[in-house]
Formats: sequence, structure tokens, C-alpha cells
Amino acid sequence: MLTNRKSAHPSPDRAMILAGTNLEATALSTVMDYLAQRATICAKVLDRGGKVLAVNKRGLELLNTDATTICGQIWTEFWHGAERKKAEATLVSAFEGKPASFLGTFVHEHTGESTWDVEIVPLDWEDGKVARVLALSSFMSGTAPDGERAARAFEDRKMLGSLSELFHTLSNLTAVSTSAANILRRGVDQERAEALAEALTEAGLQAAQAVESLRRQINDSASDGAAA
Repeated sequence: MLTNRKSAHPSPDRAMILAGTNLEATALSTVMDYLAQRATICAKVLDRGGKVLAVNKRGLELLNTDATTICGQIWTEFWHGAERKKAEATLVSAFEGKPASFLGTFVHEHTGESTWDVEIVPLDWEDGKVARVLALSSFMSGTAPDGERAARAFEDRKMLGSLSELFHTLSNLTAVSTSAANILRRGVDQERAEALAEALTEAGLQAAQAVESLRRQINDSASDGAAA
């Protein structure tokens, strides 16, 4: 579960309506709970200033630290030199509404270098702008600060890609919905209204499909774990 200094149990206050398909807030909560248990992923929620608002428990374990050390800090400042420039550029892109990624080398004072595949995707929007982003760091090689070595193949990477696609799709849905709402406020004719309805329906269906695809992968992974 993502944690912050105020609450370890954040609860969204409403469901999202996807063109007739209800995506309950608990669906995204389930995704976050799943992330919390993955062995190699550190997930962080960042605001427009780059400040860490929340981080998953497993991420804290990987970094061998606690929430008070991470939350409230500027995420890019944990990177150094050329790696910080890559982190800053990726963050800027995500806040422009475009998911972006980079391969970064993180240096820890005790365990040395480790390589992370970092992807940042828009998380939610306010007033037509991305308000918060989700930074997903997948441990690739070297030694993580908690001492874990990357000596096996991680199915987490496939899951990370699906999760990124889900948030990208939901981000598109939010952008389409915001644009449609602004147009409707100004008043439109029947033909334009039908076009808007069609665009919203298509965006909603894509979001529902992305959620279902990720749900299937989570269920398959759980089944494989039980069989093992």
C-alpha cells in the first residue's frame, strides 16, 4: 500500500464513470495494494513540484529507509549528476501529459550502484493540467539498498508495463472528459454532442479494457504463485 506521513490508508472519495462502465476507486486501490507486495518495484506519487506525496511499503524496504526520509522530499534530488538530469526531463514530460521513462543508476553509500528502469505516468488532472504523477522504479541489476541482488528474471517488468498502460489510458480518458465538459459548458449542436459522446464512449471502453487486462495478469500471477 502507498503510505505517506498523514495516513497509511488513503481512500478515494468517489468512483469514476466510464461511459456506462463503473470503475470503482477500489480497483485502483487493488492495483496499489498489489504493487506494495511486488519484490522489485518502488512506486511514488509526486506533485507538480516533484515532492514525494506517497511511497509503497516495499519501495521503502528496497531503499532501506522509512517514509519520513522520503515523503515531503524532492524526488529528483535523490539522483545525482547526469542521472538527475534524466529524472528531471522525465518528470517534466509526465506533467505535460506524456508518459516517459529512463534507465538510471542509483548510488547508495553502503551498497554502491544499482540500475533502475523508471517510468513516470500522469496520475490525475486538475483544471486541465496533470496534478500528480506516478513514478514506477523497477529494480534491474546490481545491489538494491536493502541488499537484494537482481539474480533472477522478474515478471514484475511485464506487470509494470501493463500498469503504465493503464494509467496512460486513464489519463487520456480524463483529458477527453475535461475537454468535453468545457465544450458542453459553451453549448453545442446535436451533431457535435454526438461526436463528443462517441469520443467519451471510446475512451471509456479503452480504460475498461486496460483495467481488465491488468486484472487478468494479477489473477494469473496469483494462481501461479499458489501452484508453486
